[in-house]
Amino acid sequence: MRRTLMRDPIFWLCLVLLAGLLLLSFGNTIFRDGQVDQISNWYAEDGTFLATSPLKPSSDQWLGTDRSGNDLFQLMIEGFKWTAGICMIVALGRMFLSLVIAIPLAFRSARVNRYLKLILDGFLVLPLSLVALLILLPSLTFFDSTAIPPLFDRVSFELIVLILLGLPSLSLYLIAETRQLLSQEFMIVAQTLGGSPWHRFRRHIWPHLIPTLTIVFMQQFIQTLMLLVHLSLFKIFFAGTVNLHVGTAPTIFEWSSMFGYYFNQFSATSWLNHMFLVPLIGLALVVFFSNLFMSRLERAFRFRQQLKPIKLSVSRAQDEAAATSMVDPFTLVARNSRHDSD
Repeated sequence: MRRTLMRDPIFWLCLVLLAGLLLLSFGNTIFRDGQVDQISNWYAEDGTFLATSPLKPSSDQWLGTDRSGNDLFQLMIEGFKWTAGICMIVALGRMFLSLVIAIPLAFRSARVNRYLKLILDGFLVLPLSLVALLILLPSLTFFDSTAIPPLFDRVSFELIVLILLGLPSLSLYLIAETRQLLSQEFMIVAQTLGGSPWHRFRRHIWPHLIPTLTIVFMQQFIQTLMLLVHLSLFKIFFAGTVNLHVGTAPTIFEWSSMFGYYFNQFSATSWLNHMFLVPLIGLALVVFFSNLFMSRLERAFRFRQQLKPIKLSVSRAQDEAAATSMVDPFTLVARNSRHDSD
C-alpha cells in the first residue's frame, strides 16, 4: 500500500494542496498574528475617492472585500486552519472513542452485539444536522455581544457534540469489521493456540484495521465538513452566532461559517454575489480533493488486498511436479536440497 501511494501523482497532488493551505493558514497566524486587512474606502494616488466596500476583485485584493472591508483572500487563508482543524479533531475523536467502544464489544458473544445493534440502529435514522441543530441552537446563539462565553468553552462544547453524534454509526461499523476479522481462519488458529484478546488485537487485528481506519478518517472528515455547512445554512455558525440588529454574524471566520454568513448575497444581481461564491468554491474544492484523496487510498488498499503469486524455488517445483506424476502416491520423493519452510 505504501509503495502504491508513493508512486501515485494524484495522491501527492491532493496531499500537497491540502497541506499547503494548512501551512499558509498557520503561517498567517504565526507571522501576522492572524491579521486580516480591512479596507473600508478605496482612494486613488491623488486622494480621489474611488469606491467603498465591498470592493471588486483587483490586483490588490485578489478576491475583493466584503461589506465590512475584510480582504476575502486573507479571510480564506486565515479560516482554513479552523475548518481543517475542526474536521480533523472530530474525525480523530470519533475514531478513538469508537475503537474504545467497538473492540471490547466485538470480542463479546453474538447475542450481545445483536442487542447492541438493535439499540444503536435507532440513532442511524436520525439526521445528524437536525439533531445538532436542536442541541446547538439554544447554546450557541447569543443576543448580547458583550456576554459571549470564552472561545475555548464554545469550541469545546461544539466539538464534543459533533464527536458524540457520529459515534453510533462508526461504532457499529468497526464492530462489524472486527468481527469479520475474528471469523477468519488465522484468527481462529490464534484463538485455538491460546492467544489472549489483547494479543490477537495487537498482533493480528490492528495491522489489518490501519488501512481501513485511514479511509474512515477521510470519510469522517468530509462528513463533518458537510455537517458544518448544513448548520451554517440555519445560521448556526461554528463557535457561536451573534444576533445583531442588522442580522446574524459568526464569531470566527471559518469557511463553513463564511458560507452561511454570505449566503444571502447569492440572490444579488450584481458582482456582489462573489462574496458567496468565494467560500462556496473553496468548500467545493476541499470536498473534491478530499474525495479524490480518499479514492486513491481505497485504490492502494485494493491493490494491497490482491493475492500475490506464489514463487516456488526450482527444487521445490521439481519435487511437486514429481509428486503429481508418481504412479504410487506414497512413494517418497528424494530431497537433495534444503527447501524454504511454508
